[in-house]
Amino acid sequence: MNRYNLSMSLLFLSLAGIIAIIVILVSAKFIKAGFDARGEVKEEQRKEKLKQEDEDILDELKRKDLSEEDLKDLYDKIQNKKKDDNE
Repeated sequence: MNRYNLSMSLLFLSLAGIIAIIVILVSAKFIKAGFDARGEVKEEQRKEKLKQEDEDILDELKRKDLSEEDLKDLYDKIQNKKKDDNE
């Protein structure tokens, strides 16, 4: 009787382990898709924020009366910033 209980317990634990592994493997696909979607949303938000900041800066520059040299300096700073962002 004791041997029967032990074998049933082992069978139950084995089945529980197999079911847990299957559930994890099936869920992993959807969890990964969720993380990817979250990353895309955050990237879009970041791009939108940068775009808005760029528009605000452009509006501010339009209001100022800048010389050609000032504009060239600003252009150089922007190019350096782009290089730093790409690295």
